Amino acid sequence: MQFFDDNGRRVPGKDARVFGSTPSFYYKLNQPAIDYELLFERSKRFNFVPEEVTSSDFQSNAETLLETIKTNAAYANLLKGVKVPFITGCKARGADLGEELESSLLPSLKESFNTRFPEAHFKAVLQSNSELPGNLSLAPESRYQELISAVEAGAVVGWYFPQALQEFDIQSQRSQMASLPELAGAKVCLSGGIDICAAVASVPDLLISDEFYTPILCMSAYVHRDPRLVLLLKAYGPHMEFWCMTQMLTRDTTQVSEQWAGGITVFAELV
Repeated sequence: MQFFDDNGRRVPGKDARVFGSTPSFYYKLNQPAIDYELLFERSKRFNFVPEEVTSSDFQSNAETLLETIKTNAAYANLLKGVKVPFITGCKARGADLGEELESSLLPSLKESFNTRFPEAHFKAVLQSNSELPGNLSLAPESRYQELISAVEAGAVVGWYFPQALQEFDIQSQRSQMASLPELAGAKVCLSGGIDICAAVASVPDLLISDEFYTPILCMSAYVHRDPRLVLLLKAYGPHMEFWCMTQMLTRDTTQVSEQWAGGITVFAELV
């Protein structure tokens, strides 16, 4: 069974709700240059990296993880899509996902983005008077608790594949995880706030392009108490914005869009 196609996109199952069985990729990202030293320096500067970890630790673990993916038949095609390495962990984190996102992750991402683009804005838009603290939980299918547990236990190195679930609606992004096999030597989860913020903080221009429109990055591992609301990162011209916004097209129908992209994250504890 083929799980990922030649674009690194998840092959939709028969029950998946997608904008198109073959994606247009009208909305796309450039593959960023993998300069481990630069990415590490940004990650450390903006509070994602423990003091004792070095850039060579980051590079060697990231490259080992790439080899793990490459040599697994179920996951090898994932590498044909855009990929961003990240490192995070070994730091105190609150039990509340919304508080962590609002007070730690988004401010660090904002600082990284504004350092790279001082004339641009980074802002959070919360629709319908929504709030993050006390209102977020994990999608049970997401496997995201494994990432949280690893982050709490020590440093984590991973790869974020932001367009692996391009054009999938939010529920299909979550439900497809059930049929993904285990990956020996690594863990696989649906992407959420910790990994996306760490990855984009290291590549703050990921969503900024003069060539084409970039997709909306969904933090689909996170579930808002109000099921109509979803969490997203997107570009607005030269700016970057975080949105907590409705996914409803009508009272009973959720968004399915060629612009929305869910991510898959592959990670392992640093050795």
